[in-house]
Amino acid sequence: MLQQSGSGTKRPYVFTFLIVATIASVNLVSARAVASLPDLPAAWLELLTELVLAVVAIVLVTARRAWRTIGFRALPSLKDFRLYWVPVLPLLPVVGAVFTGVSRMRIQDALSFLVLACVIGFVEEVFFRGLILQALASRGLWRASTLSSIVFGLMHLLNFLFGADFLATLLQVGYATAMGFGFAAVTLRTGALWPLILIHTLIDFAGFIASDSTLAASLTSTDAVIYTLYIFVFTAYGLFMMRAVKRNRMQPRDDSQRIPIR
Repeated sequence: MLQQSGSGTKRPYVFTFLIVATIASVNLVSARAVASLPDLPAAWLELLTELVLAVVAIVLVTARRAWRTIGFRALPSLKDFRLYWVPVLPLLPVVGAVFTGVSRMRIQDALSFLVLACVIGFVEEVFFRGLILQALASRGLWRASTLSSIVFGLMHLLNFLFGADFLATLLQVGYATAMGFGFAAVTLRTGALWPLILIHTLIDFAGFIASDSTLAASLTSTDAVIYTLYIFVFTAYGLFMMRAVKRNRMQPRDDSQRIPIR
């Protein structure tokens, strides 16, 4: 169950635009820095970018007193852990590659990938499945899950600023949109955000290790098939999960009140 606070959601579309504009602006500054400071490791700038966004997210959620509201709460039932079996699917094909990659990698490189994945997982889930999803929920849960996932997917176009492969990035946009929809539906169903932060972190970390990069590399036919399959799976799972969510608009309530939507 997801709850809505009254603060900052009277104009949810403006609120969403401001978050998107902030993310885009920070990334634009980072891309300019990469171009003007070629001797500075790009990984450092990427981590700094995500840390800045993490600070923005923490300040915004704290100012709105919305930590519990956006999903930093216990799951309603331990049985709800079964709802996360689809979100963890992207980890399965790369388990072997991750172990192989870590064994061949310097420990400091593996740790840097892990720290970056943790920050990205926190930032993206708090912004898109936390603040944006919650704000848009005042306009309807289906609209909230759909729009938040589309915005999440399109934000991956920012990877072009850092030299990501064109076709790989376009496929990543589709995959991120579908994954965002599935994640949004699970958040609406359980009201808990932290499991998705953990899963998102593990998915990114596995991807970084398997490809030895934080950007989408050149696209292979196998990659295209796998990610296309994920697009269908996450979209279908999101639709299935949303059927369990009542199609009522959320009314502002105190944090002690719960709005059942399952």
